[in-house]
Amino acid sequence: MLFRAFPAISINKHRSLTAALLVWSTLPHSEARAQRAPVDIPSLTNYQPSQEQRLDAVLDAAVPRPSALSASTSDDPPSLALPLEMSCMVVRDVDWRGALPFPWLTTLARIEGECIGEQGLRVLQDWLSRELIARGFITTRLNIPKDEFQDGHLVVQIVPGTIGKIRDEGGGIGWQPAAFPTGPGDALNVRDLDQAMENMLRLPGQSGVNFDLLPGARLGATDIVIVHPEESKRWHVVLNADNQGVAATGRNQVGATVAIDSPLHLYDQLIVGLNNDAELNNHEVASNAKSAAWNVPLGYASLSIGASEWSSKQTIADVGPDYPYRSRTRRFDFGIGFAPYRSQDAKGALQFKIVRRQEINTVGDAPIATQNHDITGYEANFAHQQELAWASVRAGAGVRGSLAGVSRDPGHVYGHANWNGRYWILGTNTSIDVPFEAGERRFGYRGTLSVQWSPMPIPSTEYLQLGGRYTVRGFDGNSVLSAESGWVWRNEIATGAFAGSEAYVALDTGRVSGPSAGELTGQTLAGTALGLRGTYKTFGYDASLGLPLVKPSGFKARTAFLGLSLTARI
Repeated sequence: MLFRAFPAISINKHRSLTAALLVWSTLPHSEARAQRAPVDIPSLTNYQPSQEQRLDAVLDAAVPRPSALSASTSDDPPSLALPLEMSCMVVRDVDWRGALPFPWLTTLARIEGECIGEQGLRVLQDWLSRELIARGFITTRLNIPKDEFQDGHLVVQIVPGTIGKIRDEGGGIGWQPAAFPTGPGDALNVRDLDQAMENMLRLPGQSGVNFDLLPGARLGATDIVIVHPEESKRWHVVLNADNQGVAATGRNQVGATVAIDSPLHLYDQLIVGLNNDAELNNHEVASNAKSAAWNVPLGYASLSIGASEWSSKQTIADVGPDYPYRSRTRRFDFGIGFAPYRSQDAKGALQFKIVRRQEINTVGDAPIATQNHDITGYEANFAHQQELAWASVRAGAGVRGSLAGVSRDPGHVYGHANWNGRYWILGTNTSIDVPFEAGERRFGYRGTLSVQWSPMPIPSTEYLQLGGRYTVRGFDGNSVLSAESGWVWRNEIATGAFAGSEAYVALDTGRVSGPSAGELTGQTLAGTALGLRGTYKTFGYDASLGLPLVKPSGFKARTAFLGLSLTARI
């Protein structure tokens, strides 16, 4: 059957091609496997996970996600401490007037039975007011009239601060209720305004948006004026070029990302990305990636839809370009997000996605059945962000896995003939940014620790893959280590160099584990990079010299690798 699929081929190439197909029908596609003796086919590594990482990184850099959080400048309000006074009255009951929107306030202040005088009333009023402000109700007013404090009956008057009108200044680009969690007549809370601000700031053309708060027509009401940038465009283009690809599928890469602000007038966003190899004179290799994503805010919630595809072509050694090895991965996803809490300096995020992933691999025109999958799965993630006075911290955890009952073709997993298509993977990610000074020079440290773990067989395209710009720097990405589980620890220290630029040094390490890792000659990589990055007007650049430090025996890596990345915003 193999010979019938390739009729115009010499007997020598038949043998090479048959050998290649037999190898690829039994081995998972990873450079990690290429380290096993006696088979050595490093040119046929599957680089789809690396392409996915690269596309995600390009899109993240093109469309940043600003945050409205700020480091807290004050401690939490202290506990209520009433002064001892010679002239005081025991509180027998409290009449909370206007406290219906703040049920927590009535249980927070347990003052029945306390003996309170004139000074104590002022302390109590100030303390309750600070509690309201600390929870974001900055326009709510509270008063304790001392002349109504009689016979142990204490009156607490609350005038809830509410939202009056919401209007645009400078030309609105979307339907306001999509961005705002609350509307006219609701209690005004600065946390809700922060969420609305972030929903707008995520659009590049609204990076300069501000809110003005003005007195409203009703008692306690505040009008919100959305001040949009005077000169802002609704479409944005970022061009990119780099040499961060791999030799087997195209070292030099070029691409473009297009973002459109509020195409449906919902403060939504449409992002389209294209990327391709730039090997114009080498038709034996190829790589291509494209994606389209749309997302829309719904107050504290959000919806997203995405579709992407990565493809590559490699040449099989001793066979030639007439029968290349091709890989193609398609991904479709639908997601729902929600922010369960936020404060001045912290917020949380939940996200759930349904994902369909198709993988097709061929040699020539012949499919490699053991490498093809069509899996429907899920992703569930939680993330927390905290702004401290001395650092910014982000931590997240999640699980992803398959829904075997609705997957069209779970495919095969190497070494598990009876694999039923069911799997799940746990992952965590923690990062910290710490600014510090040494002498008179300012520095910044960034550390990121990512962990993946699965106790069961999983498709090799779900393996953790190490080696390259987006995992362990210092390596060119031509060779990778991959396995079911593992971790990556990335460290970087940066300091200003000249206007608009910074110099940095990176030290990364990672280790893979799991059943397939036992077949490797080593499981750890470590590398370093020295670089310079910055911007000039609408151009950006990142140049670095990578050096491998620790690698397994037989792992192919350059002694040094010069990486260059360029961007231009239109």
